[in-house]
Amino acid sequence: MPEAAKKPAKVLVIDDETAILKMLALALSRKGFGVDTADSGEKGVKMLQSNDYGLVITDMVMGKMSGEEVLQEIRQIKGDTVPVIAMSGTPWLMDEHLFDAVLPKPYSLKVLYGMVKEFLSPISEKNALS
Repeated sequence: MPEAAKKPAKVLVIDDETAILKMLALALSRKGFGVDTADSGEKGVKMLQSNDYGLVITDMVMGKMSGEEVLQEIRQIKGDTVPVIAMSGTPWLMDEHLFDAVLPKPYSLKVLYGMVKEFLSPISEKNALS
């Protein structure tokens, strides 16, 4: 289990679809995780430069910057210290070995929670057990 799982940390979710950002932010915050969102890879990378995140969840297909390009930037800025989960409707088309985990779309919230908890502990334990 990754070292980050021992302490609560924030999640950065990057996706160019506003509805997905809102849904993930709400779902993860209800389970006790701190969540920031970015609606593009470029914004996500800027946020990563000035904030500490314990986990990044990124969509693969976005406007100018793809999920793989986001991953490359994260590795340049933070090395391997920040795990990255890729979300994709076509996971078989990507090199999933580059990422710490892959979340195929569509996915259930139960699967999402389980994957996030592999890397992080909830900030608030109040809702984490339900």
